[in-house]
Amino acid sequence: MVDITDALIQALVRRGVKTVYGVPGDFVLGLFKRFEDCPEIEVVCTAGEEGAAFAADAEARLNGLGVVMITYGVGALKILNAVGGAHAECSPVLVISGAPGINSDRKGGTQPLIHHSVYQQGDFQTRMFSEVTVASASLNSAATAVQDIDMVLDGIKTFSKPGYLQIPRDRIARELPFPISSVTCSMVPDRMNVENLLTSDLHKERAAILLDWMRSRERPVVLAGVHIQRYKMQDLFLQILEREGWMCATSLTGKTLIAESHPLSLGIYNGAMTSEGVNEDIRNSDGILMIGFPMQDIDTGMFTMDIPEEKLARVDMNSGLTWAHSTGEEAKDELLLPHLLLKVWSEAAPPRQRSLQRFSLSPKRPQGPFKPKECETTLSRLVQAVGAMLVDENTVLLAEVGDSLFASAALHLPFENSFLTSGFWCSLGFVLPGAIGAWFANKQSRPIVLIGDGSFLMSAIECAPLARYNVPAIVIVLDNEGYGTERPMIDGEFNDVQPVDHAMLAQAYGFKKAHRVTTEFELQAALTDVSTIDGPTLLSVKLGKFDFSDALMKLTLGLKKRM
Repeated sequence: MVDITDALIQALVRRGVKTVYGVPGDFVLGLFKRFEDCPEIEVVCTAGEEGAAFAADAEARLNGLGVVMITYGVGALKILNAVGGAHAECSPVLVISGAPGINSDRKGGTQPLIHHSVYQQGDFQTRMFSEVTVASASLNSAATAVQDIDMVLDGIKTFSKPGYLQIPRDRIARELPFPISSVTCSMVPDRMNVENLLTSDLHKERAAILLDWMRSRERPVVLAGVHIQRYKMQDLFLQILEREGWMCATSLTGKTLIAESHPLSLGIYNGAMTSEGVNEDIRNSDGILMIGFPMQDIDTGMFTMDIPEEKLARVDMNSGLTWAHSTGEEAKDELLLPHLLLKVWSEAAPPRQRSLQRFSLSPKRPQGPFKPKECETTLSRLVQAVGAMLVDENTVLLAEVGDSLFASAALHLPFENSFLTSGFWCSLGFVLPGAIGAWFANKQSRPIVLIGDGSFLMSAIECAPLARYNVPAIVIVLDNEGYGTERPMIDGEFNDVQPVDHAMLAQAYGFKKAHRVTTEFELQAALTDVSTIDGPTLLSVKLGKFDFSDALMKLTLGLKKRM
């Protein structure tokens, strides 16, 4: 016979899980031991629970499912921020939490005051996680445990959102009343898989009208958002782009959903932060398809996009088709979602002639070698050096929200799915533990982390597991004396942070090498050094207090025009 934990482990292995991130605690120690004894799954312990959840989030974005395991109460509440971020950013993360025993921790039918518990009627923790997950269950009964596990995992897969499972500690080894093989394990069809989609005649008709409209444009452009990647539409999307010959710009959070070396890639479009060349291409286009592009503030440059409605057709996961060009019934269809549209278009006959439009901006190409000057390092020159000296086919770039993120828009990343950020939830603390998850998702990769000095102070403890597991991350701290992104908006001493010797701190945590960089020649030498080291390294780069990226300055200017 097998028990509840066996059923959970088998369900995860069946879905391809190879890593579980977490921090042990008394209510979950038994689970940690069981997972550690499983040869198919590696248990990775981070420094803090929030870091474990961020690591699971990063792996989920790259591999399709991430798992975090924590103790009840104090552990679980610490990851609510990260799980909220996974929900907002459509990342399929499973949370596994221990809990007090149903029988063993309740004597005489009463509910005593147990540590880590909030004394309320009912299960307060499951209620809280229900707000940031698509499915949740407490595995209280061996009779229903298998169905509950599959229900939560299937919900995660279907909606690309987090799910929550809670296991009381006296149920960890509770045997199932029947062989697991006799249970119908639900492996629901993937709703984003083209083969499983059902399209109506109405969908086909409206999609065909929109396709004819795009094909009739002289300068069609596609604006693709991060949902193309999150909901597994990349292959089909690229197939259609290449068949039609349409040029494509992506949102900032959707960076590398199409490789930036692809001949149809224009780069990044995000309102006022957009480079002038891409902006000109958008202005000159007479037909723009915005697809899988959530209209959130960061990706729209704080809502500074200026696209005439008559040029725009928008198809997103929340509203379906919105198309002001047409006044007919096809102008609005909340059921024509991006994956349905792409399926219909994939079955259409090829165009008689591919789009042959010419654009003012040729697709971005790798820049030449970095040639240092006798001067102090600036943010723009740092980005150039990183692009010229570090980026290759193994790079996964993790950019912390703020000017690390805005500056990264200028980096040419030639391979798809090589960029991670908390660009909508905008939580500081994502990228250091995210580098752990990115590397365990693919151990051939090399994470490059761009992080501000303020965020580094919040999450520096995650340097310890980077060293423990010898993750070959290159951590680049932008030391501009505080929260630089906020200074152009409202400045004050509250934006300053305590000066810290980042290099010494990294070495204390066990990093293989750490450098303090102030000049361009020091930058070149440090990047050359760390590029050959197997293990975590760090560069603390001294920048001016008011050294901002071009994208941030454009955004600030655009916002001022609206005020």
